[in-house]
Amino acid sequence: MPDYPSKTQAFLDFERNLEYAKQLVRAGQHLDAIGVTSFDVGDLYRAAWVQAVAALDHWVHQEIYHRAILLAQQPGIPKPRKFREFTVPMDLFEDVHHGTVPLDQALRRHLRQVIGRRTFQGPEDIKDGFAIVSDVALWDNAAKELNEERPEGAKRLTAKDVKRMLGAIVWRRNKITHESDRDPDDGDRKRPISSSSAMEAVETLEMTAAAILVAVDRDPRP
Repeated sequence: MPDYPSKTQAFLDFERNLEYAKQLVRAGQHLDAIGVTSFDVGDLYRAAWVQAVAALDHWVHQEIYHRAILLAQQPGIPKPRKFREFTVPMDLFEDVHHGTVPLDQALRRHLRQVIGRRTFQGPEDIKDGFAIVSDVALWDNAAKELNEERPEGAKRLTAKDVKRMLGAIVWRRNKITHESDRDPDDGDRKRPISSSSAMEAVETLEMTAAAILVAVDRDPRP
């Protein structure tokens, strides 16, 4: 993945969290290679899958907090519509106005209260979250960025393709966490999973998040 100049601290933390997921996959590959059968090595791949989606969710929250605070600290620049419409309580205004609480602390605390319990995993949830800090057409621009990194001759991705890929990864994560990844046709077995599919899921989330990072910095005007 390219070393994008717009990486934030939130994104660097995201990369570190994804590295934990990759380590789980590598551990499973090692155990598969030596023929371990005393437990289901696939559970390491499932753990990596869940870890990667959790890392994405956490990153989106942190990225929104970071960008919202930057916007609030720059009174003279244009703001996204949803940012302008974002409601803040009078006690926050008074705390900041009278200097009892710094703006960044007050706004971060309020954002945590308002969106901290929201889940930012599915495509629509992620789009709605980033709309607070950017008016850009998120998935259209993320698809453009991903296409720039694809090899020549590869199929061009559309916004629908990107959302479908992300949705499929989140769907499998939900099956792992909520249904123990049980095969619906045979409750005594789990759905098959491989190291390659788990690593592909982790890397897809990494590339998609990187594309989002660039997309939200694009000028939304045509």
